[in-house]
This record gives sequence, C-alpha cells and structure tokens, in this order.
Amino acid sequence: MSKKYFGTDGIRGEFGAEPLTENFFVLLGAAISKSLLRSKDCKKRILFGCDTRESSNKIINLISSGLSSEHCVLSNAGIVSTPAIAFYTRKNKYDLGIVVSASHNLYHDNGIKIFNKNGFKISLEDENYIENYIEKLFSENYQCDKTEYNLIDVSKDIKKEYIESCLNTISLDKNINNSIKLTLDLANGANYIIGKEVFIEAGYKVNCCNDKPSGKNINAKCGSTYLKDLPEQIKLDNSKYGISMDGDGDRIVIIDKHNNILDGDDILYTIVRGKIINNEKVSGLVGTTMTNIALENYLKNNGIDFVRSNVGDKYVLSEMRKFNYDLGGETSGHILMLNHSTSGDSIIAALQFLFYSDILDKNKINTILEKYPQKITNIFFKQDLPDNIIDIVIKEASDRFSDNELRLIIRKSGTENCIRIMVEAKNIDIVDEKSMDIKEYIENRLKTLL
Repeated sequence: MSKKYFGTDGIRGEFGAEPLTENFFVLLGAAISKSLLRSKDCKKRILFGCDTRESSNKIINLISSGLSSEHCVLSNAGIVSTPAIAFYTRKNKYDLGIVVSASHNLYHDNGIKIFNKNGFKISLEDENYIENYIEKLFSENYQCDKTEYNLIDVSKDIKKEYIESCLNTISLDKNINNSIKLTLDLANGANYIIGKEVFIEAGYKVNCCNDKPSGKNINAKCGSTYLKDLPEQIKLDNSKYGISMDGDGDRIVIIDKHNNILDGDDILYTIVRGKIINNEKVSGLVGTTMTNIALENYLKNNGIDFVRSNVGDKYVLSEMRKFNYDLGGETSGHILMLNHSTSGDSIIAALQFLFYSDILDKNKINTILEKYPQKITNIFFKQDLPDNIIDIVIKEASDRFSDNELRLIIRKSGTENCIRIMVEAKNIDIVDEKSMDIKEYIENRLKTLL
C-alpha cells in the first residue's frame, strides 16, 4: 500500500502547502510521540537537527509542540548533517533523532527524516504507524493542549564528537597525502562549517565554495545535483578533486582535475579496488536497480557478491543488514559503510575515497570505472497527477520498450514529482535514441489519459 506522506526518504514537500502545513507538523509531532514512544523502556529523549533552510527552525518548533503532549525531553543540535544526527542519536542513547531537511531539494521544500535509537532510519512499519496516527488525529480534529517545551542546546557537543568520529575512520599519522588539494562544494547546506573543518584537520589543503547559506540558497545551482560550475572552480583552486555534497550532507559526487565526474558507482569501485589491493576482505556489496552493470561485472569477476535493491538508501541498508555486508550505495552518491556509520555520510565517504584512490594512484590504477553508457531522463509533472495514471503509463512504457539490447528502469521518484527513465546499453546511440522515444511516449500517454 502506498503511503500518503512518507516517500523513499522521509517526508518531503513544499512547506506551507498541503499537506505540509503548520498544523500538519504539530500533528506529526503528536503522532510520533503516540506511536513510537510507547514502550516501557522509552525515556522519550528526542534529538533534533536541521539544514540551513529558512523554515527549518519553525518546523522544529511545530513538531516540538506536538511532542510536548507526551512530555518528551527535547535536544536541539542546530545546523548539522543527517549522518551527524544518526551518529549522535546512537552514541548518546536518544530514543529518536529527527532531521528537518529536504535533502537535495531547493529551499521552499522541507520535511523530516527519522532515526531510531540504533542510528538507523525507522522501518516501513514505523512509517505506517505514524501515518495511521496522523489520520486518526486529523479525524478527531486533534488540538495540542500543551505548547510549552524546552529545547536543550547540544550543538557544541555534537560538532566536537561528530568531527572526531569522522577523523577516526582514517589513520591521520600515515595515510594522508598532504599534497592533495581539495575544492569542497558545500551546497550552502548542513556541512557548510563542519565539512571544511574535518578535511583541514585530516591534513588536506582545502578551498570551499557555496559555504555561505542565506536560508534560501541551499542547493541553488550548487551541490551534488548541480555540477556545472565546479570544474572551473577546481581549475582555479588547482585542486586534484572537487567534492560536492548535497544540502543535508548524506551524499556526494566527486569531480577530478580532468573533469571526470565520479558518481556513487565510481566511488564504490574505487573503495572496493583499493581494499583488494590493501588485502582487505570485501564479502559483498549492495547497489540498486540504477547501479551500472559495469560495477556488477567487476565485482563478480573478483568473486564479490552483488545484490540490487530498490532505489532509496533505506532499501540498500535493509539488504546490507540482511546479508551482513558493510558496503553499499546508490549511483546518486549515497555511500553506506556500516563499519563506520549507520547512514550515508558525504564526509566519511569522501575520506574513504581519498584514502583508497591514493592507493590506486600509487599502483598506477585508474579510479574511473569503465561504464556502460547510461542516461537518466526526468519527466516532471504536477503534484495532483493521480498515482493510478502514473502507474499505468510506466507499465505500458516498460512493456513497449523492453529490449534485450538495453537495461531499462522507469519509475516514479520518491522525492520529487517526476518520472525517472534510466536507459543503459553498450551503444550510446541506442541509449540516446531509446531515451528520447520513451520520453515522448510517456508525455503523449499522460496527455491522452488525463
């Protein structure tokens, strides 16, 4: 059954517009408290964090108002990344960690991601539990009768402890090539301060861009989903790599000094190949339906198991835990390393990439995976487009264009109002031709069915 509020990565949408009104977030807080904080051993300790959107603090206050009905103890970490909240929730034994963020979306969108006491995103069952309570409270015309609450400031503590945890994933005394220059694109987002500090403390020479958030410029022509300006900045800084994070700091894309774009598949390839050279065991890896088949072939040729999950880092994580794998990720740049973190983490992923890419460099091995040509095409639609129409069109297009020559994935995005078309084949001309044909077919069918 499809959910009304939760997508592939929490709740996300335009703040102030239906359904994400101010009253909704009050009800959300009440629903969270009434659903997930009922067990006898629960101390009702909640940790908040947020990115740099102008609406984030207001949303924290609204959710806090709803949580206050169950007498929760509330702490606020301020502006920190999503993985920092996952880390601190687990380390300091909070019952829940709540990140107010819309990840890579622009500032007018906002939402939440929720982590359990073990630092993992809450389960699909927990999401259903919350949604059912929201509907119950709506039907009862619930009014919050207690609006007083206190937010304990833990921003200094989390900053210190999280930076230490990132640096502990590498050996600073012998593994850092101090000659490497980096350009960090911090997306005017959650890592705009901490990101720079970690890489400087790790021993790199660092230049930063997009590190001056205004509340409205998060992800605006910057960050991991907008790479147009980064190559020029890398050239100006004379950097070896440009590391581009998204607004809430849980994913990265890397560009090298030769303008090669290294996505999640390239980053995973570099880490795995470096581990093999370093005589580290890699039992298996989880990718998604979007993972390039070249990575799958490389892993299998080296005796490493490979599993595909649905798109969404929570699905990747579920398969990793099922098979007891430490490594997994998405082409989009979510890199999961359970030996270091319970969440995708752009800083840790970058540190690991830099370490293993240096090993490859010393062995004169290219960090770039030779991929099959792949193209992703997005078809955006209005928010009120019925789900059944979308499902019909996706099924018809998939049936019509399925072909042994190509790998085809057509799906509705779980984070934006769009249909994503992924076409992969050995021949770039086939990829381009089929991508255009499928796009035109879907657009025409949507017009016909509406």
